[in-house]
Amino acid sequence: MTHDFSELYAQYPAVIEQMPETFTSHQFILLLAQQNQRLYVEALYSYRNSTHKGGEPSPFREVHRQLSQRLSDLPKLVTHMGEVPSVDIFGRSNDCAQWRKH
Repeated sequence: MTHDFSELYAQYPAVIEQMPETFTSHQFILLLAQQNQRLYVEALYSYRNSTHKGGEPSPFREVHRQLSQRLSDLPKLVTHMGEVPSVDIFGRSNDCAQWRKH
Protein backbone atom coordinates (compact mmCIF):
# COMPACT_ATOMS: atom_id res chain seq x y z
CA MET A 1 0.00 0.00 0.00
CA THR A 2 1.37 3.39 -0.93
CA HIS A 3 0.04 6.90 -0.79
CA ASP A 4 1.57 10.15 -1.96
CA PHE A 5 1.93 12.13 1.26
CA SER A 6 3.79 15.00 -0.42
CA GLU A 7 0.92 17.50 -0.10
CA LEU A 8 0.61 16.76 3.62
CA TYR A 9 4.38 16.83 4.09
CA ALA A 10 4.46 20.26 2.43
CA GLN A 11 2.32 21.55 5.32
CA TYR A 12 4.82 20.53 8.02
CA PRO A 13 6.75 23.82 8.31
CA ALA A 14 3.56 25.88 8.77
CA VAL A 15 2.12 23.43 11.31
CA ILE A 16 5.40 23.16 13.23
CA GLU A 17 5.51 26.95 13.45
CA GLN A 18 2.15 26.88 15.27
CA MET A 19 3.20 24.22 17.77
CA PRO A 20 4.48 25.04 21.27
CA GLU A 21 8.22 24.84 21.96
CA THR A 22 7.89 21.12 22.75
CA PHE A 23 5.10 18.94 21.42
CA THR A 24 4.22 15.32 20.80
CA SER A 25 3.59 13.51 17.55
CA HIS A 26 -0.03 13.13 18.62
CA GLN A 27 -0.41 16.90 19.05
CA PHE A 28 1.26 17.56 15.72
CA ILE A 29 -0.86 15.05 13.80
CA LEU A 30 -4.07 16.41 15.32
CA LEU A 31 -3.28 19.98 14.20
CA LEU A 32 -2.08 18.77 10.79
CA ALA A 33 -5.33 16.81 10.33
CA GLN A 34 -7.53 19.69 11.52
CA GLN A 35 -5.96 22.12 9.09
CA ASN A 36 -5.76 19.69 6.15
CA GLN A 37 -8.85 17.55 6.50
CA ARG A 38 -9.25 16.58 2.84
CA LEU A 39 -5.61 15.48 2.52
CA TYR A 40 -5.78 13.62 5.84
CA VAL A 41 -8.96 11.76 4.88
CA GLU A 42 -7.47 10.85 1.50
CA ALA A 43 -4.46 9.32 3.25
CA LEU A 44 -6.71 7.35 5.62
CA TYR A 45 -8.82 6.15 2.71
CA SER A 46 -5.71 4.89 0.92
CA TYR A 47 -4.97 2.71 3.95
CA ARG A 48 -8.55 1.66 4.63
CA ASN A 49 -7.70 -2.02 4.18
CA SER A 50 -4.55 -2.05 6.30
CA THR A 51 -4.59 -4.31 9.33
CA HIS A 52 -2.58 -4.74 12.50
CA LYS A 53 -1.81 -7.97 14.34
CA GLY A 54 -4.88 -10.10 14.78
CA GLY A 55 -6.52 -8.58 11.72
CA GLU A 56 -7.54 -5.40 13.56
CA PRO A 57 -8.18 -2.54 11.09
CA SER A 58 -5.38 0.01 11.33
CA PRO A 59 -5.59 2.83 8.78
CA PHE A 60 -5.08 5.46 11.53
CA ARG A 61 -2.09 3.60 12.98
CA GLU A 62 -0.41 3.28 9.58
CA VAL A 63 -1.03 6.87 8.47
CA HIS A 64 -0.02 8.30 11.85
CA ARG A 65 3.15 6.20 11.87
CA GLN A 66 4.18 7.61 8.52
CA LEU A 67 3.28 11.19 9.46
CA SER A 68 5.24 10.94 12.71
CA GLN A 69 8.28 9.35 11.10
CA ARG A 70 8.49 12.19 8.60
CA LEU A 71 9.25 14.63 11.43
CA SER A 72 12.61 12.87 11.79
CA ASP A 73 13.49 14.06 8.30
CA LEU A 74 13.30 17.71 9.38
CA PRO A 75 16.37 18.23 11.63
CA LYS A 76 16.49 21.95 10.80
CA LEU A 77 12.97 22.37 12.19
CA VAL A 78 12.69 19.87 15.06
CA THR A 79 14.73 17.61 17.33
CA HIS A 80 13.46 14.28 18.66
CA MET A 81 13.46 14.42 22.47
CA GLY A 82 12.54 10.80 23.17
CA GLU A 83 9.31 9.03 23.97
CA VAL A 84 6.67 10.30 26.41
CA PRO A 85 3.31 9.01 27.64
CA SER A 86 0.44 10.38 25.58
CA VAL A 87 -3.15 9.70 24.62
CA ASP A 88 -3.91 8.90 20.99
CA ILE A 89 -6.82 10.07 18.84
CA PHE A 90 -8.98 7.30 20.28
CA GLY A 91 -8.22 8.15 23.91
CA ARG A 92 -5.88 5.19 24.41
CA SER A 93 -2.78 5.71 26.51
CA ASN A 94 0.52 4.88 24.84
CA ASP A 95 3.92 6.38 24.21
CA CYS A 96 4.77 8.69 21.34
CA ALA A 97 7.63 10.87 20.22
CA GLN A 98 8.22 14.29 21.73
CA TRP A 99 9.78 17.05 19.61
CA ARG A 100 11.44 20.41 20.24
CA LYS A 101 11.24 23.22 17.71
CA HIS A 102 14.34 25.11 16.56
